[in-house]
Amino acid sequence: MLRNLFETKNFLYPDLPPKQRFLKILETHVLPELEKDGFVFIKSGPSLKRKEGRFEWIVEFQASKWNHKNEVCKYNPYFKVTNLDYKEYSKANKYESYKNGIVGTTAGIQHWNKSSFSTDGSTAYFLEDNDFSKHDNNKLIKEMIQNIRAVGIPYFKMMSDFNSIKQFYLNNEQRIYAPQLIDLCYALNRSDQLKSIFEWYYADNENCAEWLEYEMKIRKNSWLQHTFGAMGDDIQK
Repeated sequence: MLRNLFETKNFLYPDLPPKQRFLKILETHVLPELEKDGFVFIKSGPSLKRKEGRFEWIVEFQASKWNHKNEVCKYNPYFKVTNLDYKEYSKANKYESYKNGIVGTTAGIQHWNKSSFSTDGSTAYFLEDNDFSKHDNNKLIKEMIQNIRAVGIPYFKMMSDFNSIKQFYLNNEQRIYAPQLIDLCYALNRSDQLKSIFEWYYADNENCAEWLEYEMKIRKNSWLQHTFGAMGDDIQK
């Protein structure tokens, strides 16, 4: 305990404003390591990105609203996967709410349900106190790199395969993503999965929000009209 009390902490670029400080840490100390995994640095994010076919793996860094001088310098990472075909499909069909092409993201929910980011129920560890003004910077950099590799990359891989995307959302009963799954069936040429997704959604949609019901109604009517016709009676209305 006394050892921890008197342990010297390493702080990098403490005289820089929080954003400039973190950008320099990211570009100078994190990027050289993650370039080995195919990531490039996007300064405007700030973020790290890697293209994987038509998918894009993105590590975003969310700035704390309390960042100030050398008192608070916190940037917590979260993970996001987008798909170009999905983005183009949403744009062509004027699905404005889905035009960014996001297949999956841990933003906003990664800290309160850590077991919901895998298909096998395993618990994922996410950085929660990534404050470079309070903690040893070298240790934080090491933790950040380990976090991206141990949690981020498996999540990216899971969200870059239609079967695992579907399994992930269905296993976690996340019906809010049902419209997205339907669109992905078309965008990724997996229309053979449409019927099962509609059946899953309508099996327990009584408490779904009105906007979600509206989005699903549009997609169900389109599917029934153009693909199955009268066979739509097989789906619960």
